[in-house]
Amino acid sequence: MDLSDDEALLNKFRQSKDPNVFKALLRRYQNRIYNVAYRLLGNAEEAEEVVQESCIKIHQGISSVAKAASFGAWVFKIAHNSCYDRIRNRTRRGRYSMVALDLSTTLDEAAEESSAQVITQAQDPSPGPEERLAGREQGAVIAEKLNQLPDTQKVVVILHDIEGFSYQEISEIVGTSVGTVRSRLHYGRTKLRELLEPYYAANPVSQAR
Repeated sequence: MDLSDDEALLNKFRQSKDPNVFKALLRRYQNRIYNVAYRLLGNAEEAEEVVQESCIKIHQGISSVAKAASFGAWVFKIAHNSCYDRIRNRTRRGRYSMVALDLSTTLDEAAEESSAQVITQAQDPSPGPEERLAGREQGAVIAEKLNQLPDTQKVVVILHDIEGFSYQEISEIVGTSVGTVRSRLHYGRTKLRELLEPYYAANPVSQAR
């Protein structure tokens, strides 16, 4: 995503207060907010509610954003807080949720953290029926195991490995230090690999290369 476009749209909105400009800015983030919310909450209706709440809060607070470089992190901090309000309510009610994980995203951490053995899905431009079935099965297994991570680790794995946010951006979103983000990501990945080992041991061809 080109942050220069954020800067241009932010400046234009500040000057004109044109609602169409604000809508154009929101369109750059709405789908990503929905995707993160759905993966965290596992519920389409609640994810839509998070998008709506986030849009209202973004409109209310947009004048406080100093620069485009921090705009994306600020937007997702709003969405993150909205998601966790719902998670806390679920916890009080004892409600269980399943996280949906989009495995079409390839995770590549070699350049940033060479020691991290990140679980990925190999991209096939024209998968056959058997590969599609295997991919759906693998997706369901990973989603189930991801849901077993502590919420603090799960959200960092989703934001970093799926949505592609940097450590600094995630620290701003979840309200903790970069060191804590790195630690949660490390332990989340380690735990996820441990949880998936029995599945990949029984289904070696399903494991991404």
